[in-house]
Amino acid sequence: MRTEQLSAHFADYVKEQQYSGVIAVARAGEIVFQQAYGTANYEHRVPVRTDTKFYIASITKPMTAMAVLMLKEAGKLELNQSVRACLPEVTQVDERITLHQLLTHTSGLPDFELLGDFQVQKQKLLYRDQHILELVEGLPLDFEPGTGWKYCNTGYNLLGMVIERTSGTSYSDFLRARILEPLGMNDTGFGKAQTIVAGLASGYTQSEGTDGRLVKATYFEIENFKASGHMYSTAADLLRWEEALRTTRLVSADTLALIFSPHAPASPGRHYGYGWSIYGNSFGHGGWLPGYWCKFRQYPAERLTVVMLSNHDHTKENDILDRTFRLCCDSKD
Repeated sequence: MRTEQLSAHFADYVKEQQYSGVIAVARAGEIVFQQAYGTANYEHRVPVRTDTKFYIASITKPMTAMAVLMLKEAGKLELNQSVRACLPEVTQVDERITLHQLLTHTSGLPDFELLGDFQVQKQKLLYRDQHILELVEGLPLDFEPGTGWKYCNTGYNLLGMVIERTSGTSYSDFLRARILEPLGMNDTGFGKAQTIVAGLASGYTQSEGTDGRLVKATYFEIENFKASGHMYSTAADLLRWEEALRTTRLVSADTLALIFSPHAPASPGRHYGYGWSIYGNSFGHGGWLPGYWCKFRQYPAERLTVVMLSNHDHTKENDILDRTFRLCCDSKD
């Protein structure tokens, strides 16, 4: 596969989408393409670099799921046990809901992010840990636990609380010690609204109306998404994470097989494993927060990985991942 082919391929997409961010493609652990596009901060005219950091939003979820599976492998919890067995104080949560259901979005818990008052106002306020449950307290389940599928940030925030209670340390400290540091993911961390993160891109969106001009993204409290989506990273660090998923550096082969099993049908052609969307020939996850958009996709048979990180939340995926896959597989080089 030629770098110039990929360069031309993505140049068309960047122009079409006014894309700002970093795109990286790796094959068999080797980076075959990596390019920065656009502007990390428009006020100071700082360009995006290949080592620019971005909030990765829901790409946090696969790391949360990995932490839960690490604790299972250590014999500290069982996936079919009730959440209330781990967190008896969370009386807002139906006692039938299990860790497996939180991992697979089959719990029926309402998603706090989708609540109208959260999107309008409450996303600017901070709800730590159990207080996030105040947003859904008293609301009926979307469906009986285990009988349906609906994407749910509330469930992954609960998993973060389970990790802390079971491990006896903070969520961020556990992930840092057990995942980030062993893999050398030194440019990955955990967002806080008042924390200065060197090299972090500012987030932008399009204005409402017909002009579509670029404006600053709406302010939101990033810690509200904690274990469901408050991490930041770089393309290079996510490729280190991808490489670990092809080995037993973090967990056993049996546990990896469990993580990437299609546990629940999510939509036509897509199942959900433990923290991952499972497609016919690939697995991955995307993420969106005000000002940020990202995609991670791995094609195991071809040992191909595509990472896209952007500080424009209006970026559209279209079929760019599938087109990239076809280009890489059709190339004779």
